[in-house]
Amino acid sequence: MKWVKMIEIKNLTKKYNENIILDNLSLIIKDGEAVGVLGANGAGKTTLVEIISGVTEPTEGKILFYDKDNKIEKNIQEKIGVQFQSGNWPFNTKGTDFLNLFIGKKWKKDEYVNKLIEIFEVKEIIVKRLSDCSGGEQQRFNSMLSIIKKPSVLILDELITGLDLKMQIKLINFFDNLRKKEKITLIIISHIPEEIEQICNRIIVLDKGKIYMDKKIKEIKKEYSSVRSFLELFFEGKLQ
Repeated sequence: MKWVKMIEIKNLTKKYNENIILDNLSLIIKDGEAVGVLGANGAGKTTLVEIISGVTEPTEGKILFYDKDNKIEKNIQEKIGVQFQSGNWPFNTKGTDFLNLFIGKKWKKDEYVNKLIEIFEVKEIIVKRLSDCSGGEQQRFNSMLSIIKKPSVLILDELITGLDLKMQIKLINFFDNLRKKEKITLIIISHIPEEIEQICNRIIVLDKGKIYMDKKIKEIKKEYSSVRSFLELFFEGKLQ
């Protein structure tokens, strides 16, 4: 079966003064793939997805997006959904303000939006000032916003951090099913191996801004039995 490129990263470098965060990184992400980005703190994971999403500009290199015919696409930002770990909002901003901005006041009668409100359990959260919400509440709202406009590329940064176990399981299953049903291209950063193993079919491990490993999940499981076992060896420095 013919595969289609969705994202092509070419010779990507990001520097802050003399500090190199990403070092001449190149990779291709296929349409419909679910890619887990792993690595220690400071490895460049968040910087990579910030550049892909357009939040941050690279120092060198470029990112190309493709359509279903493998032709370069422009204005891709409208098709990218992003959930970052935290949000900085003006003091009086409420969740309903974002819904009015993204969807318009018609969201109150929008079946899709109200289904998401139920799934993410944010009915009471959206009427509060977001700055007054707990970290877990903000995380749930951020996660809901990331898919509210039905993106074709979805970026999740530490999806289940700060959530209780019930909500962790609920959202992992939700995004796993959503990806399969809608054929979304998914990029997820996580420190939870089981989350990566369930949702993703490929992992990319960053180390000091470079790609240390790029493998299919099934290959990792065949060689190391699980993603967790692999990461334990990796972080303990026991891999060649």
